[in-house]
Amino acid sequence: MEIIDPQPTSGAASQTASTASASRPDAVKPDNYLAWAIVSTILCCLPFGIVAIVYASQVDTYWFAGDHEAARRSSKRARTWTWVSVGVAAFCWLVYLLLVFVFAAAVSLPLFDL
Repeated sequence: MEIIDPQPTSGAASQTASTASASRPDAVKPDNYLAWAIVSTILCCLPFGIVAIVYASQVDTYWFAGDHEAARRSSKRARTWTWVSVGVAAFCWLVYLLLVFVFAAAVSLPLFDL
């Protein structure tokens, strides 16, 4: 009596199985945006950058624990808070420069010509 192995032993079949699992959405680890979060914390807005760092550090922890949905959620939140940090800093710099120019113009104009 001959026993038939249900699993193919050829390399092509095992390669097909591995590429099929790699094409699933769960097989690709999301970016953690940690470097961007650190840069935005140092150069932009400290409070929002810290929130981005916290979410960025959670991505790998969730991913390797097998909670892929939480890893994707943390990745998205890290990206969002990084951009919030950049946006708040850009807005603050814009307001600051506007005030500097307004006050510089106000000081240079004579109020009374006596």
